[in-house]
Amino acid sequence: MISDKVNLALKVASKAHRNQTRKGTDIPYIAHPVAVAMIISEYTTDENTVVAGILHDILEDVKPTVYSETDMRNDFGDEIVKIVKDVSEDKTAGEPEKPWIERKRGYLAHLDSVEDERSLIVSTADKIHNLTDILEEYERVGDSIWQKFNASKDDELWFYNEFLKIVEKKQIPEQIKIDLTSLVNRLKDLVRQR
Repeated sequence: MISDKVNLALKVASKAHRNQTRKGTDIPYIAHPVAVAMIISEYTTDENTVVAGILHDILEDVKPTVYSETDMRNDFGDEIVKIVKDVSEDKTAGEPEKPWIERKRGYLAHLDSVEDERSLIVSTADKIHNLTDILEEYERVGDSIWQKFNASKDDELWFYNEFLKIVEKKQIPEQIKIDLTSLVNRLKDLVRQR
């Protein structure tokens, strides 16, 4: 049974991401936050963590005129907003974007200071889904997959490797670390094939 809060999060995310697709595909973007929530549910039963997983990309990828931090706070409360902000890059949809490397370094530096297990689980589940998609798509299209990213495959590997280093020292379920490590190792093998 889906709770009222999870149901509301699904409705909000569906509306907020309505006109978005996964990068370089025609897959509706909502598939990503739903998948992240499903991954989260493998490691915790905490409802707020699952809800934050559904909402995790809204503050960075959706214009505030569509759905703002204030809207999220009114609908879901401070705790969920804090988790979403913990896992959001320093950008706002519709505003000029910082260079990829600058955003990723800032994200990693912030994540290194995060101690909230819920935020760390959401962020790790997000990376697990992204890596799963990358690896599956690579099987279909090969090296052409890297053309859709704002960074080279070496930079992508750098980011996921650094992310893994941070997660390994955090207090989160061991299985999520194992699952992430497996995917990062598969990415390393892929990138090193050249």
